[in-house]
Amino acid sequence: MMQIQLKQVFWTALLIAGLTAFVSPAVADALQDCTQPQRARLRLQSCPAVILSSAYGPIDKSVAYTNLGDIRVESGALRAAIADFSQALRLNGANDRAYAGRAQARFAQGEVKRAIEDYNKAIDLAPGESTYLIGRGHAFLVNGNPDASIRDLTEAIRLDPNSASARNNRGLAYRRKGDNQSALADYNAAIALNPVYALAYANRGNLYESQGKRREAIADLTEALRLDPSQVSTRRSLKKFSALEPAERESDARVRRGKTLVEINCGQCHGLGPRGVSANANAPAFHELRKRYQMLSLRAPITRGIATPHDDMPPFRPSEEELDAIVAYVNSLGSAR
Repeated sequence: MMQIQLKQVFWTALLIAGLTAFVSPAVADALQDCTQPQRARLRLQSCPAVILSSAYGPIDKSVAYTNLGDIRVESGALRAAIADFSQALRLNGANDRAYAGRAQARFAQGEVKRAIEDYNKAIDLAPGESTYLIGRGHAFLVNGNPDASIRDLTEAIRLDPNSASARNNRGLAYRRKGDNQSALADYNAAIALNPVYALAYANRGNLYESQGKRREAIADLTEALRLDPSQVSTRRSLKKFSALEPAERESDARVRRGKTLVEINCGQCHGLGPRGVSANANAPAFHELRKRYQMLSLRAPITRGIATPHDDMPPFRPSEEELDAIVAYVNSLGSAR
């Protein structure tokens, strides 16, 4: 009798193992596709599959809703993003990424106080995550509390000393308090960490303008426009100095140079222009890069892409000047003049 029971247990375990081996690859592939960050279209296909499948539990489905919310934020569908993040939190109330994502979406909609509430919960769950502190610090600043903003951003810098965005945002908070010396130090540090950080150049240029330093202001504002032709406020500032036309000529020349470089070296795989579709699924369209990295430098992700090429990518080793031109071209895809 014992032998029969042992045999039954053995064959049952073998059957379960066989079924697991049969199901696991598909399950693992869907979840892996849903969580990979590079290919938004693949996430849009695989995350709903995870949500609808009985093979996944609440934690995995919460992750899938969070990833969908991230895509909605990138595309500007903020209400849908908030709904996705809320559903993620109903499934897993300890999902700090969902709180932070909903905070980002609410902030973009102008719901600053509710964004701060969500950032509070995200930070309670993950107090060592510097990006949450940067987000809440920015929200505090917009909400009229520069002291709280400085506290958050100072802690973010302690956690991540290489964060150019934390330095830039803290510079804005110091400027709001009238501490121009500290603001200038932070803008300088942001630019030293990220030499193609267009917003930091623009902010430093505006500070120089307020101090009557015309030459320094024009130089910084011109560089900001060269790096990011979509900066409408920078165009207005340069126009006041009667320096817009030469800056625009230089900016447009750099964009044309970058466009030529990506057409020759990248166009066979990557989608070009403001709505181009990539021929290679592993190569993101350039307008998607614009959305993904609009607040930060594009040099690092572009360099990473060149250093770790996808399939069929031709050899391409751009110079520093060529990288700057490519950054300007990608930024121009969001240009609103």
